[in-house]
Amino acid sequence: MQSLLVLAIVLCIWSILAIQLDVSFLILNVGWEQSLCDKINTVYVNLSYSFIAGYIFYILTIYVPHSINYKKIQPVLIQKVQIIKSSFRNILLEFSRGVNVDDYMEVESARQVLLSKNWTSYIPMFQRLYNTNMSYIAHINIEGKNIKQQVLDFIQTYQQFLTTEQICALEELSSMHIFRIASQFSQMNINLQPGINSLVDEFILALEKVYEIEKLFSDKEC
Repeated sequence: MQSLLVLAIVLCIWSILAIQLDVSFLILNVGWEQSLCDKINTVYVNLSYSFIAGYIFYILTIYVPHSINYKKIQPVLIQKVQIIKSSFRNILLEFSRGVNVDDYMEVESARQVLLSKNWTSYIPMFQRLYNTNMSYIAHINIEGKNIKQQVLDFIQTYQQFLTTEQICALEELSSMHIFRIASQFSQMNINLQPGINSLVDEFILALEKVYEIEKLFSDKEC
């Protein structure tokens, strides 16, 4: 889109220089009747002036204010992404207890800790600290609901500062299959171990989506 705008501006400037200011090396000889050329040139020059004026108006009234506001809001957007990411950290923290890994948020380490537990077993730390019986799959379900709400609030509040790519990535995260699985099986007394590898794969896809979103927000410049 930016390249098309630049091309249009260049063509407009070229027309003004060639037609209005008679810059000789920019003039094209097409062999048409002079009266026809004059009419076309008049229309083209008027359109060029209008386009340049409109573009300047856009820059001053929309682009510049939006850029200033975005620079102010960008740290908030990045913080919101980190809050969403923290839900994955909360999940993996409980899976990682008793497992010797350097960084449980790293993809391969995450896979290792996810495979180390029976997902329908109760989380020992929750039993000790909160005196509650919550399984690992139920924990994923709760954090998944939290992620969905965070994404919904994020998009509704800051949509004007988000690109289409960022919104799509956030929506894809909130609808990841692992959260539907967790919602379905968190209240059921069922053995999930036979399908543990598939469950882990689905969780890793969601984790990788978070890293993709994180990169989208750290890379975006307005």
